[in-house]
Amino acid sequence: MTIADATGCEIRIDGAWRPVSIAQAHARHSSAIKRCPVCHGRVSIHVNSTAQGGLWLQHRRAHDGCPLMPARFTGEIALHPQALN
Repeated sequence: MTIADATGCEIRIDGAWRPVSIAQAHARHSSAIKRCPVCHGRVSIHVNSTAQGGLWLQHRRAHDGCPLMPARFTGEIALHPQALN
């Protein structure tokens, strides 16, 4: 499993998962189901409502096998227990 950064996610387009930036997913694919590019767990995009703005991914269900969740990551990358295929 490869490690990705937190600036993108994957959305299903024509039956295949495609990588997109968080900004593109938020602006152009807001109703699409999104998954983490590392553990394949379902994620949501959240918007910072301060003046600086900003978007970030949040796993719908916490998982300790994803390095994109550093507060919970145990050091061993693993698929999410509810991974989207």
